[in-house]
Amino acid sequence: MYYFKFGNNEEYIRFITINDLVPLLLTLVMPEKIRKIQKIKNADKIAAGEVIERPANVVKELIENSIDANSSEIRIIVKRAGKTSIQVIDKGQGIPPDEVEIAFERHTSSKIRSIEDLDQLSTLGFRGEALASIAAVSKVEITSKTRNNTKGKKLIIEGGIIKQSIDISCPVGTNVKISSLFFNIPARQKFLKKDNTELGHITDIIQRYALAHPEIHFIYRHNDLDIINSPASDDLKTTIFHIYGKETAKHVHEFSHNEENFSLYGLIGSSKLSMKRRSKSSLFINNRYVISDLVFKAVQEAYKGVLMVGKFPFFIIYMNLDPSSVDFNIHPKKLQVRFENDDYVYNKVYNIMRDVVENQFMTREESYSEMDLNEFVDVVSDYNQQDESNEIELNDTGREELIEENVQTRFLGDLDVISDKSSIVPKIAFGEKYISSPNFPKVKLITPTGQLSNNVYILLEGISEDGEPGLYILDQHAASERITKEYFLDLYHGSRKSVQRLISPLKIELSPSEKYFLLANISEIRKLGFEFDHFGGNTFILRGIPTIIEKVPKLEIFNEIVSDLTEIGRDQSFQVVEEQIINYLACHKSIRGGDDLNFEDIKILIKKLSMCKDPFHCAHGRPTLKFFSFKELDKIFKRTG
Repeated sequence: MYYFKFGNNEEYIRFITINDLVPLLLTLVMPEKIRKIQKIKNADKIAAGEVIERPANVVKELIENSIDANSSEIRIIVKRAGKTSIQVIDKGQGIPPDEVEIAFERHTSSKIRSIEDLDQLSTLGFRGEALASIAAVSKVEITSKTRNNTKGKKLIIEGGIIKQSIDISCPVGTNVKISSLFFNIPARQKFLKKDNTELGHITDIIQRYALAHPEIHFIYRHNDLDIINSPASDDLKTTIFHIYGKETAKHVHEFSHNEENFSLYGLIGSSKLSMKRRSKSSLFINNRYVISDLVFKAVQEAYKGVLMVGKFPFFIIYMNLDPSSVDFNIHPKKLQVRFENDDYVYNKVYNIMRDVVENQFMTREESYSEMDLNEFVDVVSDYNQQDESNEIELNDTGREELIEENVQTRFLGDLDVISDKSSIVPKIAFGEKYISSPNFPKVKLITPTGQLSNNVYILLEGISEDGEPGLYILDQHAASERITKEYFLDLYHGSRKSVQRLISPLKIELSPSEKYFLLANISEIRKLGFEFDHFGGNTFILRGIPTIIEKVPKLEIFNEIVSDLTEIGRDQSFQVVEEQIINYLACHKSIRGGDDLNFEDIKILIKKLSMCKDPFHCAHGRPTLKFFSFKELDKIFKRTG
């Protein structure tokens, strides 16, 4: 028997018989047979997945075909969020009878003839694969007729196979019904989201195309209930009214800029319509709805100085440019674009939009501010003098007198007072004045409440759980957020019932997608203390709010809350995102960094925080307060030893 020895290090020596090596040597000399390349079975179903992921993709492709057919009216009828059926009926040009079957073959189109045509693209569809992809994974019934034909054609297709093809009498236009989507791909069907989520995606895409083509009458129904009815109009504000409601239409401003090979026009919203997300805004390039980070960033930069940090502007923008300078063929769903010259597009959009924003918002707001300031002209003119008076010059001849007073006892009131060591406080409004002296930093005493001048942190003296005396720094927003989160958790899980009825209920107008989110989750939202009733259409009545909201906020705040909650719960059930929603509400309602608090405010804040189950972390896990012991301070000042 023969053995082979491998390795030089005795610790890793191993022995293998020659019989063990035979299979290895054979694989080296005679490698495994390469699998033959051949056509993939059911390739059409696999390829369909690139275009058709969910019912909304079907709706998008069918609407685009109807728009390309110069339809004056497009009617969309959906059952069970598109899982049961999707029907699109248009008043367009129709398809000639001898071309209906060809339309469902892969890579057939009446819109382009070769790749060179992409440089002058003027239609929404161009790949010639949408109908074939849809037919491969569903059951299709289509009837279509042109003006030049006395009869139309009816076609029934199941899983890509034509089952029936007959001549039929029908109106001019196209009527296509898609049913049993993914009936032959159970795995894809299983991954569809709940009806409310899928319906939200469908509604969103229909809204976009109704805005892109206000000249077309869009009618959209779900389970025999009208969702959108947007009549044809040459006034974009009218379309905005039908899609987003009266309040949105009231706070948008039209603009238009035209030059050779480039135009930019549409509507932009005032700061009242700003949101924490940009999902409501729409961009249309050559009448196609697209998403472009480049253009969105340019518009947001143009709004600088008008919106609060973290807010996005609301806009409906239409851009027309030379088709050869933009590529729509970089994304399976044609939602992304690539520009020939990014810098050119960015600078154009930014400069145009900046002028519009300055004229519509900044100039008006500045003049308004000046009018208000004129009433306080003496205060403004004396500002520099007052600033100088806020400094106390220290010299050998005089010092500001200080007195001692037990501020801690007076502040905490009926809280347990652990120590009554006296604190130094000013005799007059000394805490507002800086002590100024050469070769010394400007310093001043903190306010009697302990709140620092940035109105974010509050200084407290206390004793840690380990019995160490020292200094606490409290983050007022984080503390308030923790209190509010536990309030909403108790409210939602039924351990407290705390709702205040509004004397004058508020009428709130929502977009169609927000409406369906609210309807689907209205019982869950009521558990959080918001008592909504559906008034009809896209309008809701708010009759009650949680008692923790002491003052009724402005109407746009509730619109923003519903919009944000819709975005959070778009792809998952309310129960799955319950904590995320409660965290959002806690953050929205809480005391903010920058809010000026008085003695009573801070006293209540500390009391409520002390009663929380987790008083040491905000809703997002950040600390509410930090402790620095006197021993640590002693180390800093080298007082140890």
